[in-house]
Amino acid sequence: MTASERIDVGDGVSIPKAWDAVATGEPNVAGAIRLRVVFDEQLRRTVAASIRLDRVGEGDEVTAAALREVRVQYVVALSSMRVVTVAREGGTPQRLSDYLADVKSRTDRTYEETVREAVRLYRIATTVNLAPLKLVSEQLGVSVSTATRMMARAREAGLAEDLIPRETYNRMRADEEALALPRVGSNSSTGPSLGR
Repeated sequence: MTASERIDVGDGVSIPKAWDAVATGEPNVAGAIRLRVVFDEQLRRTVAASIRLDRVGEGDEVTAAALREVRVQYVVALSSMRVVTVAREGGTPQRLSDYLADVKSRTDRTYEETVREAVRLYRIATTVNLAPLKLVSEQLGVSVSTATRMMARAREAGLAEDLIPRETYNRMRADEEALALPRVGSNSSTGPSLGR
């Protein structure tokens, strides 16, 4: 069940304010996991507001051991991905799965369009508790270091200031500068050589 009120988290990304999620068939969990998931305005991401494990039939038992096996963040992220919608430049909102398929299939973007797409992907990932740079990297087909550089440039351009805290930005810039330094090789002759 999904709440009808949606929250615009930016860049055309929206998510319901709250919804109920039910997960069954989780490894080592005999029962149905029921979560109330909400978008927390202060944290700017989805969180579990409550969780319950229900027995679903004969032979099932709710135990402390079963509760320890519940992957709360996984269920929150998975259910969040199912309710996120994305609208580009005022277009019709589309489901996240359709949006991601479109991002992966498109190869004719300019660098500026790629950076804007990276910002949108980063926003989606932070909203639903996924690793942001990994999602950007996977969906745009670039390395994590390239995704890091794109996000640093996006922040410099004012496109991601609300997404990337100053400390993270400083670390991203330091990583980018370290990659740009010339590599100094060793003069030792421990490897193979020609003409000896």
